[in-house]
Amino acid sequence: MDKRIRSLKILGLKGALNGFVTITSAELGELLDTSQQTASNRILALLDDGLLERKVGTRHQKVKITKKGSDLLYREYADYQVLFKPAERITITGSISTGLGEGQYYVARYKKQLRKNLGFTPFEGTLNLTVGEEEIKKLGLVPRSLFIEIDSFEADGRSFGKVSCLPAQIRDVECAVVIPKRSHHNDVIEVLAQYNLRESLGVGEGDVLEIVIKV
Repeated sequence: MDKRIRSLKILGLKGALNGFVTITSAELGELLDTSQQTASNRILALLDDGLLERKVGTRHQKVKITKKGSDLLYREYADYQVLFKPAERITITGSISTGLGEGQYYVARYKKQLRKNLGFTPFEGTLNLTVGEEEIKKLGLVPRSLFIEIDSFEADGRSFGKVSCLPAQIRDVECAVVIPKRSHHNDVIEVLAQYNLRESLGVGEGDVLEIVIKV
């Protein structure tokens, strides 16, 4: 097991997922079955990686697991879910929202690779679904083998980064969830299909849809 995950797991069991907890390097070392110095180095490494926050007092230190650290633990949890409690399908629910109008531009640039990897020519535009944090986390339960990776490339004097696609279905329409490697919108899922999904599904702003991912 990744040393970071093991340390975060122990701190999480002490309550560090929910807030700051007091723990000494000696206490952590005992829980990790290692030396105080090694435990101290583990804490420093977690701080450097942005997985932990710390408040240092005159005699004690308090630590809390950051969102980045929590996400790392959740991915580990998701792997065990796949191993011991596999689901046949995962459903993600979100409401239709208007994006920044960039979908058409980006789909046009990625179209050749998307067509090759997805098996259909995508409509130049994406359907944006605003989802909650718990819905986004469900993507972590999907086996990585199901994701289709689109390589980075250069076009029009610009660099276009890697993109992951996940085959899915909305009602009876085959589609794909698009997940850019770098995105500032953590509460939005972009979906593309062979057709204009708003028109094909007869839906509009604010309507709630379910994306079904067969695993």
